[in-house]
Amino acid sequence: MGDEFKNKTTLSRRGFLSGAAVLGAGAALAGLAGCAGGQEAKPSAGNEPAQGEEPTAKSDITIEKYWEVAPDPISDDQISETIDCDIVVCGAGIAGLPGAAFAAEQGANVHVLEKAGTWGTARLCTCGFNAKCQVDNDITYDRDKFITDVWKITNGSQGRMSSYGKWFDNSAPYIDWLQTVFQSKGYDIVPQQVTGFKVTNDGVGQVGANEFWATYAAMIYFVDRDGKTLADGVNIDWTGILAEYAADNGATFHYNTPAVQLVRDESGRAISVIGENESGEYVKLNASKGILLACGDMGGDREMMGYFNPSLLKTRSIAEVKNTGDGQKMGMWIGADMDDFAAGDLFPFVAVDTNGERPEAKDSKSYAAVANLPVFMVDTTGRRLMPEDLPFQACSIPKITATADGSAWSVWDSAWQAKFPEGYPKGDYLSMNTPEQLEIDIKNGITVQADTLEELVEQMGVDPEIFNEQLERYHGFCAAGKDLDFYKNPLWLTTIDTPPFYASRHVVSITSTRGGLRNDEHCRVLDKEGMPIPGLYAAGNTAGSFYGNVYPPNIMGSGIGHGQCFSWISAKDMLGIEYI
Repeated sequence: MGDEFKNKTTLSRRGFLSGAAVLGAGAALAGLAGCAGGQEAKPSAGNEPAQGEEPTAKSDITIEKYWEVAPDPISDDQISETIDCDIVVCGAGIAGLPGAAFAAEQGANVHVLEKAGTWGTARLCTCGFNAKCQVDNDITYDRDKFITDVWKITNGSQGRMSSYGKWFDNSAPYIDWLQTVFQSKGYDIVPQQVTGFKVTNDGVGQVGANEFWATYAAMIYFVDRDGKTLADGVNIDWTGILAEYAADNGATFHYNTPAVQLVRDESGRAISVIGENESGEYVKLNASKGILLACGDMGGDREMMGYFNPSLLKTRSIAEVKNTGDGQKMGMWIGADMDDFAAGDLFPFVAVDTNGERPEAKDSKSYAAVANLPVFMVDTTGRRLMPEDLPFQACSIPKITATADGSAWSVWDSAWQAKFPEGYPKGDYLSMNTPEQLEIDIKNGITVQADTLEELVEQMGVDPEIFNEQLERYHGFCAAGKDLDFYKNPLWLTTIDTPPFYASRHVVSITSTRGGLRNDEHCRVLDKEGMPIPGLYAAGNTAGSFYGNVYPPNIMGSGIGHGQCFSWISAKDMLGIEYI
């Protein structure tokens, strides 16, 4: 944990950048996104060095895109076992399992290769629109509004508008199918609104929420056999249930057997996957109908992640990140194209002490009390950073794109309970916004307290001149009832004038990256000419063409929801089954 926090923006453990000292890592990455691995960057037209002159420093910079360099092909004489089947799914996780389960249910001969010793970890929910479980509870979503809202928030970056529609249209039949699977095992699913469970800063029905963001909380939770859900503190092992359902229908799982290479035939079709088992032996699986890459994200390969989004290097991994872009790499090795950018699945308010370290105390919550609410927020220079009432992941974005270190300070005073609007969020599994938790956070060193603002600023280590100027301007907005810089809801324009004063530093944590292999409306992986590679599909965090460099923070659960749905669509397409 400590190493992650100390290594804030390091890019190079393998000569990832040369010349970064001249331009800075961000400039080098941004300027050379199209350079071939190991090749010199060519100066743009009109900037060529004169004859006989040395090239500029910029044109000397190289990037070692080692992830694009294909290993030597594994020959047939190295294969210990060959298996013929209909479909191979690479990855027994959140995205791989729906495709494997559906294809097996339809009678296909399905084999699943999984790097780990068991199926992937279940997260909190899935997500969809106008499924039966929602409509039965009078929960409906407007297609036109959803698609245009997402397009506006993301600026259409990389995600085709048609991709949003494809997910919206197919999510209901997918969720309905998923419900039948779970009911057959004695479980069920339920919309988030029915349980009443919500994330503290999700913006849904929250007092003083930012009106700019049209928020979609279309999460669907899982119900155990006793009728308990996440609202009761129960999150069932639903990936295990999907894996069991797939196996019951004939799917074969090969655990501790990562996929390591893909094979294309002379026609260009992806026909085989080679895996390496626990004994170090190679197993070749020939797939007559298709191969689904659902191997997860690339957050475990920091250089690769940093190439596709340098801002993500300012995030901190709270848990060990194991996925290293295996599916993306295997695809690129046989000619597949990648997104230009990757997004991150981010949590914006992870509390750290003044040195940037997470406390080890068990009574600390992930988020410090009060600091995750829309209080006055500044970067480490003391400059105000954002409209603090942004919902969900939106607060992450300015912290990693507009600061030097990806962190910020929340500042408030001792009259916070009286000043905050009635009905402010009291907390959830990430936070607890109570005076009792505030005292715990002070004890654990993630919140600092001072009798004067001067003392507080000194403990924060920000520039006092900048901080005081920003706070004075903010207080003017509080008096006027209008935030002319960021247009935060006036309900949260509260002054900081009642001692003692509090501040808490927080960073952005990343659970995974979102972005990968470009694909078409049938989830088929595309080559560098934009044409589908026959037989090869991608879903989940291995797939691209849905996000840009920002996870749409107003659509909670979109990563899981669209990843699962597109896995299901992939299986249908391989089997020639119609879908919307």
